[in-house]
Amino acid sequence: MTGRGPGRVTEARLTGTDQDVVRACLAGDADAYATLVERYGGRVYNIALRITGDADAANDCAQEAFIRAYRALHQYDPALPLGPWLYRITTNASLNHVRRWHAHEAPVDELPESPEEQDAGPEATALRREELGEVVAAMAELPAAYRAALTLRHMQQLSYQEVADALDIPLGTVKTHLHRARAALRVRLAARSKGRSA
Repeated sequence: MTGRGPGRVTEARLTGTDQDVVRACLAGDADAYATLVERYGGRVYNIALRITGDADAANDCAQEAFIRAYRALHQYDPALPLGPWLYRITTNASLNHVRRWHAHEAPVDELPESPEEQDAGPEATALRREELGEVVAAMAELPAAYRAALTLRHMQQLSYQEVADALDIPLGTVKTHLHRARAALRVRLAARSKGRSA
């Protein structure tokens, strides 16, 4: 095949679609998978961190997710986006970790939806950053399944259907998880806020 030196392959790998990179991996390009790890490493780690609540565990789960994904690459359907498929593997690896190490989880009460966002300005931005820290800390107290749903929906911006596919649960269950997770989050944030002003 003329005109297709290693440089061309590398360039195609780096600039090609996820599907192109997957095809290169399956065709035996040993370095192609590093491109996917580069593209998705941050998001995969963040999902694992939000679900496990522990940086070391998140590293382990992210690594495990990429290993599992590599081994299952031949099962990936290139007609679908790669992200949700990879997030599903990450979520499963992270939830398995949580189940192994945190056997008991607190039940969640149901309450109204989450608070609205404010307009951005320097003070509002600083306030939002502080609030985000509070939200992340409060999320760590939620059951793992709720953390997973919140992370995929709000931090990774997946659609409800993509969250359902990633978690391998019905769409209705995703909506229930999210409703209860937001409700529980609101309770915890209110309690934290009360604790600060006391």
